Amino acid sequence: MKLGKDFLQWFGNQKLGRKIMYTFIATSVIPLLASQVLMLYVISSNMREKADELMVSQLVQISERTDLTIDAYTNLVYQIYSDNEIIAGLDRYQNAAPETRARAYREICGRLQQYGISVSGVECISIVLADGQDITYDFGLASAVDNLWERYPDKKGIEPYRRAQEESSNMAISPTERIKRGGEEERIFHISKQMYDFKDIGKGPIGTVIMSVSESVLHAVCSTAQEGAEVYTVNFISDQEDHILTYPDSFYSGITLAEGRSLKEFVEKTGVLAGKRIAVNRYENENLGWYFYNAYDEDYILREVRHIQYLTIALGAVLLLASVFLIRYTVSLIERSTQSIVSGILQVQRGNLDVQVCVESRDEMGQIADNFNTMTGKVQSLIEEVRSAGEKQRDAEIRALEAQINPHFLYNTLDSINWMAIEKGEYQISRMVRNLGVILRYSVDKSNKMATVAEMADWLEKYVSLQRMRFNDAFECEIHVQPETKEIRVYKLLLQPFVENAIVHGFKGIEWGGILRVDVMLSENRDEMDIIIEDNGKGISRELAEKFNDRDTALQDDGRSIGLHNAFSRMQMYYGNRASWNVSSIPDVGTVITLKIPAGTAVKKEALSDEDRHC
Repeated sequence: MKLGKDFLQWFGNQKLGRKIMYTFIATSVIPLLASQVLMLYVISSNMREKADELMVSQLVQISERTDLTIDAYTNLVYQIYSDNEIIAGLDRYQNAAPETRARAYREICGRLQQYGISVSGVECISIVLADGQDITYDFGLASAVDNLWERYPDKKGIEPYRRAQEESSNMAISPTERIKRGGEEERIFHISKQMYDFKDIGKGPIGTVIMSVSESVLHAVCSTAQEGAEVYTVNFISDQEDHILTYPDSFYSGITLAEGRSLKEFVEKTGVLAGKRIAVNRYENENLGWYFYNAYDEDYILREVRHIQYLTIALGAVLLLASVFLIRYTVSLIERSTQSIVSGILQVQRGNLDVQVCVESRDEMGQIADNFNTMTGKVQSLIEEVRSAGEKQRDAEIRALEAQINPHFLYNTLDSINWMAIEKGEYQISRMVRNLGVILRYSVDKSNKMATVAEMADWLEKYVSLQRMRFNDAFECEIHVQPETKEIRVYKLLLQPFVENAIVHGFKGIEWGGILRVDVMLSENRDEMDIIIEDNGKGISRELAEKFNDRDTALQDDGRSIGLHNAFSRMQMYYGNRASWNVSSIPDVGTVITLKIPAGTAVKKEALSDEDRHC
């Protein structure tokens, strides 16, 4: 009761134009829309049921074609299984002397080759003996030596062999798996069965026949042969253990569905029907123990229904708009003044303070419009005053900054000291001051920006020369830069921590004989740059080197490092996972640090001779 009173009070407080619109919507629009939605729902449900029946019928046909296809390969296995020549050949092979065994092997392979070429899609035929040896002919590699099982030393451990032992009286079919063969990944399923010597059944199985068949055979059976750009339905097969036997995108053939993931989520994940409303149908082939699935785009299948829906909605919208236009016209005079003021307010919200609201009437709406225009004028004047004050404050701050010491004052002072040292004949001091000035200028000027490898090498040369003077020439330094890398850009101070670490920690306590070497070169595929920092210093422990080679540990400073954690963290910050490194060290022998970073800018193509820098 109270809710009804509240609604009536709310309705009574609305403007006249809104009251008319609400009444029209409640008495005309809502009933019309409800009847349309109900009608379209009934039509869509019926069409969806028909579409599902059609898709299941299609799956039954695919299942029957699959049965016929598999029968062709199982019959071939039965022929091999009962081939007396092969059985006799196996007996000769097992009992032959080593010098004649190869001949028996070739004879059996020749027989297998005759069977394999009779049916397309056979990739390999193997006979695995009881002792784990095998006689195999690989049709893909056209070889009786190299085959897809060569990576297994004991062929009794392969999946098709184990399944054949479990299904000793029947044919065993192993699910599609991904196999590396000839350097390429292929999808293959297997049919296997134990062999017996029918002349002496009592001695048990003499071997196991394994026929490996390309997944493309199943793919061809499931193919919907859709012509055109858009794919609206996909067919695929899985076994009872959720192994995907074949899928339109062969990348997903041979995988296992993740636990808890629905088939709709799987199809959506593969991207075949990405962004579509997917419906899935299933049919079970009890003979094979396989499930045949069909996933289709509901919107595409029901597109004719959608067209009817759109036509009905469009017609209803036209009628509705006509009615709304007539009603709206009756109240437009009342709302015109309000809309003008609201429009002006929205313009002010967007920052336009020059807007002027024009209302011709002299009633309350006219007074509001005049007051609004006066208010925006005052606000604009206040903003101008604040802007002027801000500019004056910025000018004062700039003058204060200009009063600070300019970095050029430091460079000019070092230059003066340099000339004084030259006049006094102190050339070593002059060289140190000059190099220090270059180092400071290079480091201070946008230290996080990038420079070419040539500029970095020149800076390192001067930096190391100062360190050599500091350590009384206790070490020598060589910087080797491959010419093709000179114009590649790197972060300016990328190598400084590694070089400093080698000098300060590697040559600590060494008075002479130290050698520091820096090599910069391109990788073989020319998309990475390799930087090697090598020294013959004190080295570090094996445990510490292993910590640096572990990416997570290397990026976590435990407070006991020798300065490399920060350097590796900078590499991670600059290049992310595209950067890698390796630390190799032997105590009292030396340390080698190898850095790999993206080549970045284009590499020059001119073939230039190597240029070495010696510090």
